[in-house]
Formats: sequence, structure tokens, C-alpha cells
Amino acid sequence: MTVFWIVVALFLLGALLVMLPPLLRGAPMAEVDSHGANLAAHRDQLREAERDLADDLITAERFAQTRAEIEHRVLEDTSVVGTGPPVTRPALRSAIALALLIPLGSVLTYLALGRPDAAVPQLSRTSAAVATAAGTAGRHNVTPEQIEKMISALAERLKSEPDNAEGWLMLGRSYTALGRYRDAAIALRRVNDIAPGDAGLIADLADIVGMAQNKRLAGEPARLVQQALDIDPRHAKTLALAGSVAFEAKDYAAARGYWERLAAVLAPDSPMLPSVRVNIARATSLEGGNKVVGRAAPTSTAAPRAARLTGSVELSPVLAHRVAAGDTLFVFARAAEGPRMPLAILRASASLPFAFTLDDSMAMSPQLKLSSFSHVVVGARVSRSGNATPQPGDLIGQSTALSPGAPNVRVLIDQVQP
Repeated sequence: MTVFWIVVALFLLGALLVMLPPLLRGAPMAEVDSHGANLAAHRDQLREAERDLADDLITAERFAQTRAEIEHRVLEDTSVVGTGPPVTRPALRSAIALALLIPLGSVLTYLALGRPDAAVPQLSRTSAAVATAAGTAGRHNVTPEQIEKMISALAERLKSEPDNAEGWLMLGRSYTALGRYRDAAIALRRVNDIAPGDAGLIADLADIVGMAQNKRLAGEPARLVQQALDIDPRHAKTLALAGSVAFEAKDYAAARGYWERLAAVLAPDSPMLPSVRVNIARATSLEGGNKVVGRAAPTSTAAPRAARLTGSVELSPVLAHRVAAGDTLFVFARAAEGPRMPLAILRASASLPFAFTLDDSMAMSPQLKLSSFSHVVVGARVSRSGNATPQPGDLIGQSTALSPGAPNVRVLIDQVQP
């Protein structure tokens, strides 16, 4: 931006240097051409003397004397004229007016009709390109080397603009898209320092710090979530994280309460709502189990044995390049014929192959367990976002129908969620 205005100033200075000097030097003043009038009179006198001579009114000697006198006066007049410098008057007022109006008019016209933003360093454009490229890196629109180069350029530019909140936010999102959660947390902390009091930003920071510490929300993430709740008690992401914080601490009643508040603020057609209801059901189930602690459990020799599935999740080599560090793996079982709600589910880091165990303790609802159905299927999904709801681009796989209790179940992830 500085270079642009320097160039503008140089152009304006050049224009003024061309226009002002003639005005400051001034123009010759209009004056009476008196010597021209005298010469005309002398010529008339000479012609009159010539007529007198022709008419014998004067003698030749008198004519010669008169002519000599006229020539003498002509010489005197012509010697006086032009001996002094020309009289001039500088156009000072015009020069001052132009010196003020030309720069002022040029700048105002540019601000009104031009594009001042074009003179600003292209931080926003670069930031948007970085965020877009980082977000699509998994689809190979650009190479990792290009992504890193763009992010490095953005980070370098922010050194000269440390208070650019938008730039730091874009940098944080770019790092998040690449799974560089510690770097993303540093960038978002900078945004929070510049513009504090944004519940959404603080919730994002809590989420990213949690990802940076192996997806655990205890400690700083929990404190940030509470800070965001104090700012906006109805913020959706904050309520979701608050439920996760409580669930991680095994305070299932509090987790259910937060998720119920979240369900109340979500729109009826929100894609988050199904997963929230699943979380509520699971927290309710575990909360009920806590309520019977200390009560004598009923015994029965005919009690059925809980269903249990064991096996492994493998990844097709064709899709191996699409799994990145920080991705999340969901393994779940659902009825082969019946409700779509998972009968058991677990979440882990997407380190494949992965050995799993699913049983009734992982049920979403007391009424929907593995042991309640005769045939089930086991599915697996790799999620970059970590969202419990399937997203386009997730990697998925599913087993054939099998009986609960089947050992050595093999699930091959070989498809992409449309």
C-alpha cells in the first residue's frame, strides 16, 4: 500500500512541476506601444516636409535640416525602447489553487470511482486461497507442498500485521484443515487476544486444544468451554462441547442436560439433531446405570449372556492416501433389519488396521442392544471432521449380516461417502 501511494505522489509532483513554473514566472504585462506611435508621427512629418519642398514652400536646405531633425528624434526613440527587462506579473493565486486542487481532486476522484482495496496487500485473498486449498487438500486439488508454501506466506505476512484478526483466523483454520492443531491453537489464541468475547471463537479454540491433547477435553478445553458458556449459554457448539466435557468426566446427568439444551436450540431439520439424540440416549442409559449403584442387583441363573462382537477394521490400499493423522474412526453395529440407530458404537483414532470389540455396554439405548437382535451388520467410518454424523468424503465400509457373538469379524473400508 505504501509503494502505491508513493507512486501516486510522484505522478502528482511531476504534473505540478510541469504546470506551476510558468504561472510563477508570470507573463509580460500589456503596455502601450508608444515608440510605434512616435515613428508614425515622424513619418507623417517627413512626408509633410517632402510636400512642402515639392510645392516650393521650403528650400532644399530647410528640408535637409528638417529631415535631419526627424531622423535624430527617430534614433532617440528607438534607443530607449527595449533597454529594460519586460515587465511581468506572476499568477500566484492560480499557482496556489492548482497546487491544492490537483492532488486533492485526484485523490478524492480515485476514492470515489476507483478501487482503494486494490492497493492493500492481498491478505484476504491469500488467506481465502490458503483456507480453500487446505480444505481441499484431501481431494488433491493442490499438492501438500503448495499448501505449506501458501500457509507460510500467510504466516510471514501476519508478522507485519500482528493485529489482523481475520488473517490469524484464516491461518488457524488452515492449520486445522491440515491437522496441525497446536499451530491452529496458537493462531486462534491470537485472534482471541485481538477480539475477545466471541463465544464461537472460544468454542473453536477449546475444540482445537482438545484435539491437540489427544482429543481430551479436560483442563484448558473445559475452562474455555465454560468461558464460552458464560458469554452465550445458547451457543450450539459450546453446548455440544460442554456435554462432551461432562461425559468425559462421567457426569452423565450433566452431559444429558447440556445435550438436551442443545437439542432445544437446534432447528428441527438440523443435521446435528440425530447425533445429539443418540448422545442423549447414551448419557441417559449410563446415568440410569449410575443410579442403581449401591442397590442389590437381581440375580438369575437363567440370565442371558451379553452379546459380543470382535474383529478388525482394515483399509483398502486404494484409499490409504486419504487417511491423515488426526482422523477419527467410528466402529458400530446396527440391526440388519430394523432401526438405523447403532446398537453399539466406539470411537478411536484412525490408525488402521484396528482391532475392535463391541458389546451391550456400548449401547445407545437400554432398549436397543446387540443381544436384542438376531442379525446385525458391523460398519466402520473414517471421518476427517470427527463428526458423529456421516459427511460427504468420509471413508466407509460394512460387513455382511452376522449373528451377535460372531468372532473375527472383518470390515473393509473401501468406499467413499457420497
